[in-house]
Amino acid sequence: MIGGEYCAIVFDLDGTLADTAVDIRDALVRALAAEGLPPVDVASVRLMIGGGPKLLVERALHRLGVPARQDLVDKLAKAFHAEAKGHGNRNSRLFEGAESALRQLHRSGVRIGLCSNKPDDLCRDLVRDLGVDAYIDEILGSSEHMPKKPDPALLLGVIERLGVPPGETLYVGDSATDVATARAAGVPVMLVSYGYTLRNASQLGADGVIDSIAELTRPGQLQKSA
Repeated sequence: MIGGEYCAIVFDLDGTLADTAVDIRDALVRALAAEGLPPVDVASVRLMIGGGPKLLVERALHRLGVPARQDLVDKLAKAFHAEAKGHGNRNSRLFEGAESALRQLHRSGVRIGLCSNKPDDLCRDLVRDLGVDAYIDEILGSSEHMPKKPDPALLLGVIERLGVPPGETLYVGDSATDVATARAAGVPVMLVSYGYTLRNASQLGADGVIDSIAELTRPGQLQKSA
């Protein structure tokens, strides 16, 4: 620990550090259109995000009243990935205060990781496009070789790469899935209040709720609980 504070912070990405719903929706709509399916609105997509491409597609098909056959889900998930990769992150933005907070935390010596159910290559593309890759020490997104959150493997994998014990690491996310992931990993968790979830963050069982990533830079905010 650094002066009794956490040595590392691992962040979720979509809905926590960055507002990516419009780009995700656009890629999803293009994938659906290629199969002759109608679009879904961005407000609905915002609540579908968080489980990776296949779950996103399944939720979209359910919203459209279309049977989620496995072959269709697989085809749409693959198409979504290609669309997201090809069109980039034109409309995605860091939430207010996130960039300055990441910079300040990095400069203060806190190790910073990123853990997301978003495919690993798309995570890295987004972090680069947002201009914060210099502040993030380790990134681990989903892949065929790693189970998705709430399985703790992704989070524990990032923590291992950071070289910091789980007990000296704080996880910051936006959803019930993030809370479950942290609990399974034995890591304390804070949620942001503005994330991609229908339920209020204060009802999800986190150790704390913040209104901005910038709050993490306040004196005493990262004090490790006894």
